[in-house]
Amino acid sequence: MRNKLITLLFSLIGLLFLINPVFAINEEKITIYFFEDRLCSTCKAQKEFMESIKSNYPQLEIETYLITETEKLKEIADQHNIRNYKIMAPTSFVNGVFFQFTDFSQKQEKMIIDAIKGNYVEEKEHTVSIPFVNKEVNIKEVPLLITTIILSSIDGFNICSLGALILILSIVLAFNSRRKIITYGSLFIFTAATVYGVIVFTWGKLFEVLLGQLEIFRIIIGLSALIGGTYFFKEFIKFLKRGPTCDFTDSKIVNSAVTRFKDSFSKPEKGTFFLASSVILFSAIITIVELPCSIGIPIVFGGILAESNLSILSYLFYVLVYLFFFMLIEIIVFLIAVFTKKIWLSNSNIVTWATLIGSIFMFYLAFYYLF
Repeated sequence: MRNKLITLLFSLIGLLFLINPVFAINEEKITIYFFEDRLCSTCKAQKEFMESIKSNYPQLEIETYLITETEKLKEIADQHNIRNYKIMAPTSFVNGVFFQFTDFSQKQEKMIIDAIKGNYVEEKEHTVSIPFVNKEVNIKEVPLLITTIILSSIDGFNICSLGALILILSIVLAFNSRRKIITYGSLFIFTAATVYGVIVFTWGKLFEVLLGQLEIFRIIIGLSALIGGTYFFKEFIKFLKRGPTCDFTDSKIVNSAVTRFKDSFSKPEKGTFFLASSVILFSAIITIVELPCSIGIPIVFGGILAESNLSILSYLFYVLVYLFFFMLIEIIVFLIAVFTKKIWLSNSNIVTWATLIGSIFMFYLAFYYLF
């Protein structure tokens, strides 16, 4: 009788193991690494869902971190061989699967359940080929590419820098030499692009230091965008009344640079090296001194790059894309001067309304980062 009772007891225990997995000793633990922002509604919805299914999946263990813990995020991302990711909440690693949701509904719930069960099939990464540069961009990076083109195009309607290029071309055209137009015009554009590129690159790298303080980072980017949007809107009102003008043409530094530059080209005995050095110096000074004409844009773009957590090659690619569209109008004016020996000026209304578009887009970015 005693042996029968022992046998029955063990049978009941074995049956319980089969019916309810909570008693299973060998159930493999599944760790979910969850990075949240306490003000993020999507984070709250995902967290509540994961807590609600723990009774059905007792092998689950949820480790929660703040998205500002970027070192921990990088450590776990490295463990999962995730290299290109954006620092955004919520970010989660579920049974080896990487998720970043912008909303949370039944579709996202199913994705998490499938990942827990090991049935999740990751969507293939689609790429978009960029013409002329032999570069493929992941479809997830397309919004970043579009933002880059919009910001740089708005920044490119820089009446101050364009005015400086026209000054150079007007002086060089007097030589009636296509070779000199190409030499000095291209030097101006190359120098301006290089100096501006270093500024944009540096802003992005400086912001990477702040990623551990995400709230401060967002406030800086948001306020920069707000200031930029306000400035461009005021410029739009001013341009409507009296046409596009550069506020920095009265600067002592700018006037001194212009005077020295004109003096250099008024001395025909000076050699090509001396004149080329004058163009490079003039271009660098104008680019730095008149940086306020682009108020907020390079700062905001640098912050967006830092937040996107790109590889160094992708980072450089977006900086180069930015520089190309930033200099595009000046390149067009330069090429027309090369082939026609004339200076082309577009309708000033284009600059005026582009300034309004820039203002609206900057206000949008300010709202995005601040609220």
